[in-house]
Amino acid sequence: MIATIQKDTGVRLAAVLPDAADGRRSRIPEPGPELTVSAVMAHNAVAIKLGYSTITMTMPEGPSTETGTTAGKPPKVSVAQMLVYELRVRDAMTQPPVTGAPGDSLRTIQNLMKTHRISGVPILQNGAPVGLVSIEDIINALDQGHVNDPAERWMTRNIVTLRDHFSLVRAVAEFDRHGFGRFPVVNSSGALVGVLTRGDITACLMQKLEKRAEEAAAREAALFSAQTGDLERDKPMVLQTEVKSGDYESAGKISQHMRQILRARGVDPVIRRRAAIIAYEAEMNMIIHSIGGDLSVAISPGKVIIEAVDRGPGIENVDLAMQEGWSTAGPLARELGFGAGMGLPNIKKCSDQFEIHSEMSVGTRLHCEVLLSQAAPLPKPEVPL
Repeated sequence: MIATIQKDTGVRLAAVLPDAADGRRSRIPEPGPELTVSAVMAHNAVAIKLGYSTITMTMPEGPSTETGTTAGKPPKVSVAQMLVYELRVRDAMTQPPVTGAPGDSLRTIQNLMKTHRISGVPILQNGAPVGLVSIEDIINALDQGHVNDPAERWMTRNIVTLRDHFSLVRAVAEFDRHGFGRFPVVNSSGALVGVLTRGDITACLMQKLEKRAEEAAAREAALFSAQTGDLERDKPMVLQTEVKSGDYESAGKISQHMRQILRARGVDPVIRRRAAIIAYEAEMNMIIHSIGGDLSVAISPGKVIIEAVDRGPGIENVDLAMQEGWSTAGPLARELGFGAGMGLPNIKKCSDQFEIHSEMSVGTRLHCEVLLSQAAPLPKPEVPL
């Protein structure tokens, strides 16, 4: 089973599907912002479309318990389709919700929206939702000079809520039916327990799909490890590659190979990702900022050592380069989505041991170690791995 999600034009996500006929790749783009659930049978694949996201699961040939046919074959059900039936609103909702009171001014509600970067605030009275103030309500009040009015004068009163035990497929149907951007979520007692948006559903599905993929990979790795034996699993390995300046297309190969080896050795997924971020960010730094160099990964039973050595021009101020957001990346790197100034800070956060030495006109040497018996929180990578 293969799940593929690909960005399209930097905004929308499109499903990339293999064409069974001749190996070509085709797309199922998301046509618009509506939140719908649909089974798209094309090239032996099923797509779940949520807002701007298309989640596609390519299913192997095999029997199906579903009734009906598509092009003479029984329809197939994807993991994503099953998840929207299995998961509940409580699994995806944002909690605790940001709320206001009927007597709060619209200016206060506006500040809540700005602080929490949201576009709607439920209004509570005695723990139960009695209204909702949206960004549109704020704008209307501003236009008429009433931004200091209490929320109860401008809020939408006849609000529609979701119960926390509803399935996600029912929630999707409610989004489709009403066209709202968010729903307050209440429990069996009518108390507000969360807020659900389209983005919450998409994020929840992606997290669950990633978790299932990791579990499947772990089972496969365990089987592989059992077959190779303890001697092979504990054997030290060294991966090396030459990094060329501006070679964006080749970036990430050594990082991916390292993750495969660590997976086969049964290393914790969080530790694998930390090591992968270090290797990827180090390689990207050389591609963007240096005239070229070498990247090596040494894998032993106890740790992974990642070293990046470039041939210049060097870092003029290492302390400044270690600050988040500071970058000397050129316009091309920025156009491609790189150069946000998070490379070295992310590398240091992911490392159990971190060393960097740089000399102008000579080059930079980066040495990082990740212990295979420890885990640490993951920072957000500069770009997806």
